[in-house]
Amino acid sequence: MTTAKDAVRINNVLISCHDKTGLKYFAAELAKINPNVRIYCSSGTFNELKKAIAAANLLEISEYTSTKEMPAGLVKTLHPKIHAGILADLDDEQQRKYLEENNAVAFDLVVVNLYPFAGAAEVGNMEKARTNIDIGGVSLIEAAAKNFLRVAVVVSPVDYEKLLEIMRKNGGWCGIDIRLQLAKTAMDYLSAYIGNISGYYNRLTTASVKKEYKAD
Repeated sequence: MTTAKDAVRINNVLISCHDKTGLKYFAAELAKINPNVRIYCSSGTFNELKKAIAAANLLEISEYTSTKEMPAGLVKTLHPKIHAGILADLDDEQQRKYLEENNAVAFDLVVVNLYPFAGAAEVGNMEKARTNIDIGGVSLIEAAAKNFLRVAVVVSPVDYEKLLEIMRKNGGWCGIDIRLQLAKTAMDYLSAYIGNISGYYNRLTTASVKKEYKAD
């Protein structure tokens, strides 16, 4: 039977952020609260954090999955070891066994923000808008918000201090109340993001696409 974890200790963290505002501070504070915390991150985030926290606390996602990032960063986090670690119900013996057999960790916290689609779309260049449609980040946020029963998800630097303060007070643990609150924020963020993309696509015409891409 699936149960909601009243409190979860943040041991394994997945971070992949386009907006890296405050990220060094946030990661460093996580490591202060729990010196054994393990942070898994995409290449850009890894490079941002490697001088801020100890190497023992940090691992690049491509090393964890044994899969290189696709050129242009198109595919970084779309991997079973990533999503299984977010979505797994640890009360389910078969799902726990799946994680063990695949050497996958169970993530307790997912910190993600997305490519700036709205800003790119305003430029008027269709290719710039199209390439700023985030795929992996959207999937990470949706998975983490779905499994708020044991996973915390943060999509904005505005919420870093809020979560840190709770963890400081509780020895590195965070409760179902903050996880639910963060999941609501994450789903609102996704809704607005997808809504912007949908609106942009609805304004496109076949003629405008052919003109920009010189389609036959």
